[in-house]
Amino acid sequence: MAKKIDVNEVDYTKFLPTQDYVLAKRDAGEEKTESGVWYAKQQNKQTALVVAVGDDEVFETSRVKIGSKIYFIEKDYMPLGEFIIIKLSSIIGVFE
Repeated sequence: MAKKIDVNEVDYTKFLPTQDYVLAKRDAGEEKTESGVWYAKQQNKQTALVVAVGDDEVFETSRVKIGSKIYFIEKDYMPLGEFIIIKLSSIIGVFE
């Protein structure tokens, strides 16, 4: 008999992407007003924090590292629980 897998119990922080893919956790969507007040936006932000990177050689020289805050375009990504898997080519910048 096949074993039933509960997707809600999977620990995605142990997921290791391959090739040129990145596992990232999307930001909550907080923004700061001119007066210095933080508030949460309803729409999804296009920024995320990198949790894991793939095994492609391109990451040896890339600015995208574990712990980097990235800005990405909304293509070539897949939601995975509270995380997203995104292609390196969809990342358009890294915050310093």
